[in-house]
Amino acid sequence: MPARSLAAYAVHASRGRRWPVSPDPLRGEFRRDIGRILYSKAFRRLAFKTQVFSPEEGDHYRNRLTHTLETAQIARVVAGHLSLNEELAEAIALAHDLGHPPFGHQGEHVLDRLMAAHGGFDHNLQNLRVVALIEVKSDDHPGLNLTYETLFGVAKSEAARTFLIGACGLLPGDFIASVEARVADLADDLAYTAHDFDDYARYHGLSLDAMHALPLGMIRRCLPRHASSERIASSACVRNLVATLVTDLIRTSQANLAAIGGENAPRAAAREALGLSPEIEAEFRELAGFLAEHMYFDANLKAETLRGAQALETLFEAERARRRLDPSDREGHLALCDYLSGMTDRYALRLAGVENGGHPA
Repeated sequence: MPARSLAAYAVHASRGRRWPVSPDPLRGEFRRDIGRILYSKAFRRLAFKTQVFSPEEGDHYRNRLTHTLETAQIARVVAGHLSLNEELAEAIALAHDLGHPPFGHQGEHVLDRLMAAHGGFDHNLQNLRVVALIEVKSDDHPGLNLTYETLFGVAKSEAARTFLIGACGLLPGDFIASVEARVADLADDLAYTAHDFDDYARYHGLSLDAMHALPLGMIRRCLPRHASSERIASSACVRNLVATLVTDLIRTSQANLAAIGGENAPRAAAREALGLSPEIEAEFRELAGFLAEHMYFDANLKAETLRGAQALETLFEAERARRRLDPSDREGHLALCDYLSGMTDRYALRLAGVENGGHPA
């Protein structure tokens, strides 16, 4: 992206990588990051990791890969309209879930409990472990050797930032929180909430009348007046919902930025200026709360994810015994956690079945 088209608060160029590389005559540094992420094994495995519904529930529910692609698409659109570095925003979005374990949030909770004696499990920190350590593409260095800017954008938690500073040999003051990272974070929120509603409607087979009856003003406004089928109605609703949220995010952010200097706004202030309008934000939180109550904590869904939780526990104990890990061996337990969190749902279930004597987990 030409530097002249970027706002002052955007990232104009990369500071480089932990291990320097020769310039690529065909691609900029952030486009190279995108390629490294897309071609990684961790990225491919996202296709077989649960977002909310297990792949066994049906072929059309979202998984970590489809969610990641939807997040990246939204991030790039928003970044372009705010005169930000689109390729950096896309790279951050593509890497944002690489550290997620199998079995969705239930998998996170299980690993967090099993690793309690060694700091717990932080999927954001695990993202950094994947791209900086676990994925090996060269004999010369560990990890994908992404640009500092992409790594900074992926590091959202304090633990992740501390790890990154140590892994890259940086000082705390070297860390930069970019506006592009903020865009990727907001795109993640919008993508999973809007598309989780689509999966919720599919899972429950909601009719058009049932969707109109939901206590959600934003959903009722996004529904078409007429549709030939419930699936057409639901698709139109989600399409309108995403358009409503993305348009509001762009317009509200543009107005907020204009009030603090426009494209010359300071970077820190520009990050804070991004967001939804108060009215849309309230309705968005209402939708997120509805999904938390009626979807994420649904008894049938929890029963399905319990099977995955039991599989992880079985594998953790079996591998810990096989590796003869001392309870105080932090590095050994981190390596075990790396192994388990990198598994897909189906691989973990199959392996746990073997540990159970050939019986399904």
